[in-house]
Amino acid sequence: MATRTWTYGLTANIVVLGVVSLLTDVSSEMILPILPFFLISVLSANAFIVGLVEGLADSVVAFMKVVSGRWSDVAGSRRGFVAAGYGLSTAMKVLFPFAQVWTQFLGMRIAERMGKGVRDAPRDALLTESTPAETRGKAFGFHRAMDTTGAVVGPILALVLLAILLPSMAEGSAYRLIILIAAVPAAISFAVVFLVREPTRAPSRTPRFRASLRSIPRPLVAFIAIASVFSFADFSFAFLLLRVADVGWSTFLAIVLYILFNIVYAVHAFPAGILSDHVGRRPVILVGYGFFIAMAVLIAGLPSKVAGVPPAAPTLAVLAVGFVLYGLSYGMAEGTQRALVADLAPAESKATVLGAYHTSVGFVKLASGIVAGGLWFFIAPSATFVFGAITASVAAVMLLLWRPPATSSASGQGPARPA
Repeated sequence: MATRTWTYGLTANIVVLGVVSLLTDVSSEMILPILPFFLISVLSANAFIVGLVEGLADSVVAFMKVVSGRWSDVAGSRRGFVAAGYGLSTAMKVLFPFAQVWTQFLGMRIAERMGKGVRDAPRDALLTESTPAETRGKAFGFHRAMDTTGAVVGPILALVLLAILLPSMAEGSAYRLIILIAAVPAAISFAVVFLVREPTRAPSRTPRFRASLRSIPRPLVAFIAIASVFSFADFSFAFLLLRVADVGWSTFLAIVLYILFNIVYAVHAFPAGILSDHVGRRPVILVGYGFFIAMAVLIAGLPSKVAGVPPAAPTLAVLAVGFVLYGLSYGMAEGTQRALVADLAPAESKATVLGAYHTSVGFVKLASGIVAGGLWFFIAPSATFVFGAITASVAAVMLLLWRPPATSSASGQGPARPA
C-alpha cells in the first residue's frame, strides 16, 4: 500500500470550509472578547444578564440546528443552508453596534445565532461527506483548527484597535467601531462559501422527521445525553473574561489571555482529531473533559479583588494556566464529539442527527447561562466555577460508563470503516 501524506482526506471542500470558518471567527472573535464589557459598561447589563443573553441566544438557535439538518437531508443539498446561515449572521453583525440597550442587543444576538443554527448541521454533514470515513477525525480537527486560528487573529485585531482607539475616543464608541469593523471579514466569508462544491447525493427517503430521530442508535442517544450534561457545565467563556476583571486585572489582559486560550485550542485541535482516528474518540473526549474540570477547580480558588490592593503575580500565573487548560479542553473535545456523532449517525439522516446533537447540547445552554450568571451575581464568582467542575465530573463519569458499538471509532479500536 502506498504511503499516504498528512494531507490525505483534506479535500478541497474541507479546505474551503476551513477558510470560511477562519474568516467567520476572525469576525466573531473581534466581538466576543469585548462583548461582556460592552454589555455591562455600555448597555447597562450585569453578570446575570450576560449569562441570560448568551444562554438564551444559544438555546433559541439550537432549535434551528435540528430543523436545518432535517431540511438539508430531505433536500439532498447542504451548501444553500450553509450560505443562508452565514449570510444571516453577517447581516446581524452589521446591526450590533447600533444597539442602545441590552434588550435590543439580545434580539440581534438571537438572530445572529440563528444564522449559526441554520448552517452548523448542514456544514458538519458536508464535512462528513467530503472526506473518507477513516480521516473524519482529521477533517473535523482541521476544521476546528482553522476555526480557532481565526479566533486567535480576531482578538489580536480587537486588542490592536482598542490600543489605537481608546486614547482618542470614549470606551463605548471604541467598542461600537470595533464591532462594526468586525462585519467585514464576515462578509468575505459569506462570499467564499460559494466556492464549495456540493457532493452528489440522493435526497433522504426517510418519510417523517420522527422516523429519522427514531433511527438514531441507542449508544448515540446516550452519548448525546452525556455531551449535553457537559454542555451544561461548560458555561459561556464570558465568565472567564469577567473573572479576569473580578480578580483585579484589566480588559486588555483579559483579551490577551483569551488569545492564549485560542492559540492553545488552534495548535492542537487538528492533532487531537488525528489522534482520535487512531485511538478512538472516547479517550480523547475524556481527556478534554478532564482539562475542563482542572480549569474550573483552579479558577474557582482565586479570590476576588480587594479595593485598593493590586492583583498579585501568582494570580496572573493561575489565570494563564486556567486559560491554557480551557484551550486544551476545547481542542480535545469540541471537534471529536462532532466526529463521534458523525461516526454513529445513519447515512440517510446524517445532518438530521447532527442537528439533533447540536440542538440537545444547545438547549441546555440557557439553563447553564442562567445558573452560572445567578451563582456569580447572587453568591460569588467562584461558585460559577465550582458548579462547572462538579457538573463536568458527572459527565466524565457517564462517559467512562458509556458503551459504544464495538466496531466504531468511538470504542478505541481504530477508525470506523465505510459500510
